[in-house]
Amino acid sequence: MRLILAACLATLLSLPAAAGEGDAASGEEIFMRFCKQCHIPIPGDPLTAPDLSGVVGRPVAAEQGYRYSDAFLARREEGMIWTEENLDAFLRHPRDFIPGSIMVFKGVRRGSHRDDLIAFLKALEPRSGSGTASD
Repeated sequence: MRLILAACLATLLSLPAAAGEGDAASGEEIFMRFCKQCHIPIPGDPLTAPDLSGVVGRPVAAEQGYRYSDAFLARREEGMIWTEENLDAFLRHPRDFIPGSIMVFKGVRRGSHRDDLIAFLKALEPRSGSGTASD
């Protein structure tokens, strides 16, 4: 009986790690529905908001040529990096995570949708000028 309980516990403990894995294809659909109005998913699109290619792992407010709010610039000065955890918190409620943000989007409530969106963002190849370390 103890062996069965231990096996069940081990299975349950492994679930949260798997729950954070998103689906990039679903994330692309979410991006096209909610984010594309302002953010560039394709080279050559007009720039209303920062390019998000290569965003995972880069410093906040690093897109060259984009005029950031003071709130984002302060986070950059603090050394904040767009980790998956920071992106999740920001996407949940942008103005709570970075008070003073001028982003009009209210956020993505469903955790699985945020996971999918982050998986899509991770899959985007960084482009020249996108604020990545290789620039």
